[in-house]
Amino acid sequence: MKKTQVALAALALVASTASLANVTVYGAVDAAVVNANNGNGTFFDGTGAWTAPTHLGFKGSEDLGNGMKATFQLETGVSLNNGAAVSGGSASPSSSTRTFGGLFTRVSTIGLSGDFGSLTLGQQLSPYIVTQVVGAGAGMGPGQYFVNRMLMSGYGAAAVNVSGSSSNWQYDGFFIPNAINYTSPSIAGWTVNVMTTTKGGARDGVISTQVESDSYQAYTLSGAVGPVAVGAGYHTRKNTSSGMSAYGSLPVTSDLTLVANFTSEDARDVGGLKIGSSSIFANYRLSDPLSVQAAYARNDLATEGTLTNLSAKYDLSKRTFVYSIYARGTGGVDATFANRGAFSFNAGGASTNSVTVGMSHSF
Repeated sequence: MKKTQVALAALALVASTASLANVTVYGAVDAAVVNANNGNGTFFDGTGAWTAPTHLGFKGSEDLGNGMKATFQLETGVSLNNGAAVSGGSASPSSSTRTFGGLFTRVSTIGLSGDFGSLTLGQQLSPYIVTQVVGAGAGMGPGQYFVNRMLMSGYGAAAVNVSGSSSNWQYDGFFIPNAINYTSPSIAGWTVNVMTTTKGGARDGVISTQVESDSYQAYTLSGAVGPVAVGAGYHTRKNTSSGMSAYGSLPVTSDLTLVANFTSEDARDVGGLKIGSSSIFANYRLSDPLSVQAAYARNDLATEGTLTNLSAKYDLSKRTFVYSIYARGTGGVDATFANRGAFSFNAGGASTNSVTVGMSHSF
């Protein structure tokens, strides 16, 4: 009896401490079964194809007075295949990848916020990705599409050459380590975001090698022109790549939203390969529980890679839904999310197709 009382008291103390610190536990659990014609057959995707990926996070703030707050956020990706921590985008290990190990593989930041905006330090999502992908409608459709579209449109924020040539690329996570990020307050409806990094970092008292290509900067602007939400961004990784992106999102009716996006990437480390890519995305709510999505993207390479997605989402509750996705990739684009958007710039030939059925719950 006494042990039970002690345990209950400890739990109460933890809950009380969390409440005083204004800590929120959040996340999403997503898993899917995929059938693909690219040789993988039918497989279980434990990181999910819609929420992309399953993740668990903790965030909180402390009121410092005078409108100032101290903030923190810790977030990890989780694979339901075996419970392992994942970043939501690590490429296959090789000497040419920059993999992210540890527990909080996605976000690990501390910062300050106030009337001046917010300043965060640590590993975090590139604002260029927010503008190019999230801001361009990712919250309305499958994450599988937006990640694969990111690769077929060029570098993205952290794509790596996994074969040592210009023929095969995957992404090594969209979360940038050793980052300093500033977000301005809304000024006449417009927000500016600036991120920069150092070339290395210290961990456990050991300073990592200073690598020029680990120096990354991103600049974005987002706001609205009438009913159209718009955004633009630029990013550069030293001696490696640079790119720009712009999007517009228009709520045509209360049930239909259209999004258009354009990107231009310059892969300087593979002979200045340039890739322009455009996409269009539509989300239509048929009824309170059911919505359908359609997306199409293409690039302007000689092989003209394309990616087409058709999906449906059925809400079982405010937090739980089931979904189905049909994806088709051509010109070297992989239609499955399991390969994290693997894209061969110089490939053509047969297309890849996949059908995905999954379930997601957020908390």
